[in-house]
Amino acid sequence: MNVINSKRGDLTEMQFLISKLEENEYVYYAREKKESQTVQYIFWTHPTSVKLFNNFSTVLIMDSTYKTNLYRMSLLEIVGVTSTYLTYSAGFAFMTSKKEDNFTWALQMLLKLLEPNSDMPKVVVTDRDTSMMNAVANVLPDSSAILCYFHVGKNVRARIITDCKVKQNVVVVDGQKKIVDEEKHSKLVDTIFDV
Repeated sequence: MNVINSKRGDLTEMQFLISKLEENEYVYYAREKKESQTVQYIFWTHPTSVKLFNNFSTVLIMDSTYKTNLYRMSLLEIVGVTSTYLTYSAGFAFMTSKKEDNFTWALQMLLKLLEPNSDMPKVVVTDRDTSMMNAVANVLPDSSAILCYFHVGKNVRARIITDCKVKQNVVVVDGQKKIVDEEKHSKLVDTIFDV
């Protein structure tokens, strides 16, 4: 028996997680399947994050992993940005899938944390996940949704590499050949993406 199992005792993993959230005074919301009372989604955040979110709710950055953990659940991380451009974790959610209604639920749980006089988020940065973007548009219709620079750069870089192939000082762009210095081309691509 490993150390975690001995600490957990007879509790399931989810029960143990909830007990730790309660023990450390985290704010959390759980959504259960009605027929089995199995937790399908859980959203949590630290009390300090709630205070930060109420003071700095203007910009949110949302990203999620897809089934990278033992239970094959998506982990959504919502990050806020302060007025001095520091980031803080606004909240996390484990969800059974990356569907629009799951993102909608997580955003609604986050907004429950806002005090009545707090500003609603005005800018939400995402990675172009359609379900996430639709949820943002539905839950925060007055906010501006923008794409993450990192993800845009990653996609553009991939396209440059496949669409602009340098061969013997000739680059082919949209089917047209142009003479180019290969070293300058590589430096240009690296400079654009801060490599």
